[in-house]
Amino acid sequence: MMENPASSITAASSSSAPPLRPATIGGLQGAVWLIYGVAYCLTLRPHQPFADLLWKQTLIAAGSGLLLSTALGTLYWTAGLRRRTLLWQGLAIVAGGVATGLLWYQAKTWGVDWVNPFIAPVVGVTALRPGEGSILSGVAAFPIVMLAWSGLYLGLAQWYAQQRQERRLLRADAAAQRARLRMLRYQLNPHFFFNALNTIGALADENPQRVKTAVRELSGFLRYTLLDEEALNVPLRDEVEAAEHYLAVEKIRFEDDLQVDVDLDAEAGRRVVPSFLVLPLVENAVKHGPYTSPTPLRVRVAGTVTEDVLAVEVANTGHWREAASDADGTGTGLDNVRRRLATQHPDRHRLAVTEEDGWVRVRIEIDTAALNPHA
Repeated sequence: MMENPASSITAASSSSAPPLRPATIGGLQGAVWLIYGVAYCLTLRPHQPFADLLWKQTLIAAGSGLLLSTALGTLYWTAGLRRRTLLWQGLAIVAGGVATGLLWYQAKTWGVDWVNPFIAPVVGVTALRPGEGSILSGVAAFPIVMLAWSGLYLGLAQWYAQQRQERRLLRADAAAQRARLRMLRYQLNPHFFFNALNTIGALADENPQRVKTAVRELSGFLRYTLLDEEALNVPLRDEVEAAEHYLAVEKIRFEDDLQVDVDLDAEAGRRVVPSFLVLPLVENAVKHGPYTSPTPLRVRVAGTVTEDVLAVEVANTGHWREAASDADGTGTGLDNVRRRLATQHPDRHRLAVTEEDGWVRVRIEIDTAALNPHA
């Protein structure tokens, strides 16, 4: 086997939750003010013996807070506060929270005077109305609550903006990977296709039955490599089946000089892996193995799964071939496999190349927790 150079790919591998929808934002806003209303009612209840006035005062305080905070949040969003520096964010929150809190207190005062018009002539603007006196009824409580709401809002807005950015990066990465996969499909050793066609041509007169077999195997290989250009991930069984088609064509070409052994567990075959994970390794084994392997060249493909790890191994007889040039074509090899695994399963995979007892082995292990269990 030989590692072939491949161009790098930039990707965002962090997971991302769906961005908040208006209904979700409204639900969160309603939940916050519902909790505030319950707290306001519970703290006011010891000071207000009249149930009808208690509920009216609670609705006025919570309702006016809901309306004013919604307006304040709209102002924050329109002004692009989430994109400002921390200093500007802090100043805006303090100014907006205090000003809105004082306005909120005044709105609450007007509301309380409205539901009990006999209070206004005997109390001042900042005085507690009869039936008030709780910790949430004082003047200072309203700016403090609005400051806390502003901090919560800004944190949520920052999180939302981050999620949108991550989703944009992931979409860009998916597009880049699809473009790269298209390139991979056409870069798989073009000499293989020429050799396959030459083999079919040579068999046309002497063994028509083997021509049918060669065409069928080549068709199966092309169906996988050329049709579904958007698939970034596929069941391992599809990858191995495409590799079997590839090896079957090469077996017709090399005859007894190539021996193939494929062993794939049923459970491993159902696991979803990055597409074109096995084929580049099999291509390298067939292309570079004959240079160092005794005849016949033996190629093994195996896939097993345990509770924690999916293991895929491609091995061939011979020795590791450190060639400086790739005169045989534009293969993509190990470097590309490493990059794609690092992109899709960072810190959740291992790739090892070993040479022992006349065999070169490339073994890939992926944590099963990082894979879809079935396909």
